[in-house]
Amino acid sequence: MSNISLPILFGVPCLVCFWVNLWASVPINYYLLEIAINWDAISAIGESLGAVAVVVSLVYLGRQLSHNTEMIRVAVATETLEIDHTIILPIIESEEFAEIWLKGDHRLNELSEANMQRLLIFERRAFTLWHHNFQLRSQKFVSDDTWYYQNGMIQFLSHREAVRQAWSIFKVTYEPPFQEYVDEQFRIARDALRE
Repeated sequence: MSNISLPILFGVPCLVCFWVNLWASVPINYYLLEIAINWDAISAIGESLGAVAVVVSLVYLGRQLSHNTEMIRVAVATETLEIDHTIILPIIESEEFAEIWLKGDHRLNELSEANMQRLLIFERRAFTLWHHNFQLRSQKFVSDDTWYYQNGMIQFLSHREAVRQAWSIFKVTYEPPFQEYVDEQFRIARDALRE
């Protein structure tokens, strides 16, 4: 062999071995595949964390909504008591009006026309409060306790001649579901008297 062919004979295999060893130490295709797999895993983890975050957010919002609803119920109960006290204040503060109110039980015919109108409009103030709570109840903002109190008051006051007379006048100004609700409370009160 010539001197030139000997280095080629030994050099080419060494060069091939060098490249084979280089490719073996850094397997590019496997490395790229591993990166792709890792991105899939990272993506799956990200989606899972996103789903967990959504669930946690919904639970938090649900608790906040429940807390806010409870706060609104407390506010409505407080407002109902304040309005109720405001409604009865004229009876407490004025002996004249207290006499008019007492005649509203069963002696409406003893009142002058002016005092009759005063009393009927006074009774209408209670209807406004009942109607307000009726609307809030449909949105679940009135607690069972406040609703029980209101039903009891309607049934108690329905025995008054002035309340029945005022209801017959102002009933048409309210929507049918509220009319039915008040009529039902009046009926319950009548049935209780018969028992």
